[in-house]
Amino acid sequence: MRKAFAGVALLLGLAVRAGDAGAAEIKVLSTGNMSAILAAVTGDFERATGHKLTIEYGSTTRMKSRIEADEAADLTINERFVLEDLLHQARIAAGTMVDIARSPLGIGVRAGAPRPDVGTLDALKRTLLAAETIAVPDSSGGAQDGTYFFNLTRQIGIAEQLKPKIKLTMGGDAAAQAVASGGAQIGVAQRRNFIALSGVQLLEPLPDLPGIKFLMVAGVVANAREPAGAMALAKFLSSRSLAPVITAKGMEPFM
Repeated sequence: MRKAFAGVALLLGLAVRAGDAGAAEIKVLSTGNMSAILAAVTGDFERATGHKLTIEYGSTTRMKSRIEADEAADLTINERFVLEDLLHQARIAAGTMVDIARSPLGIGVRAGAPRPDVGTLDALKRTLLAAETIAVPDSSGGAQDGTYFFNLTRQIGIAEQLKPKIKLTMGGDAAAQAVASGGAQIGVAQRRNFIALSGVQLLEPLPDLPGIKFLMVAGVVANAREPAGAMALAKFLSSRSLAPVITAKGMEPFM
């Protein structure tokens, strides 16, 4: 990873030593689904550039609200539709939006359990209707995977039939953990919630449905104190060298 990043740093002209005049503290407001990726690469970015990252996480809606409230920040990472709305509000600097990754929806069952078919929309419907319990992140807290799932079930006409089966959880990690512990037969969350959790197995492939992959985008905040450092971080996160990290954390790089 460090060798790969060294090449990126040289390519972007970022390499500076800690303590140099160009070093800055960069504040990032990000959705929680980027936490594993950012944790994996923060140290390398800081060592290579001398910059210091301060990262705070929250739900899609919470992070958007903080930018709309003009909270001091340099870079924000959120879903594409959020960044586009913030750009329309002139709260994201024009020309700074950078695609980072796709975060696919995931459906999991307990390890060793039968693996029902979810490869087509009809098969997915049958599997959901046959399930006894389904753990889903509570969309009222801003969980986009929960919001997407409930919208999908309404669109395909099974929302009412699924209501008695639904177990709402506080976030995607809790939905995946409910499956691992036997608290739910099926769990619905983002794929990254399942990828590193023992005791669960993903049902794949899922049908190629509109919106089933959440598009993660970075943008420099309009009132950023460190716009250059923020843009350097955005470019770093979108670089080819980070593709293996993004994949390992359950997402798909934009390549």
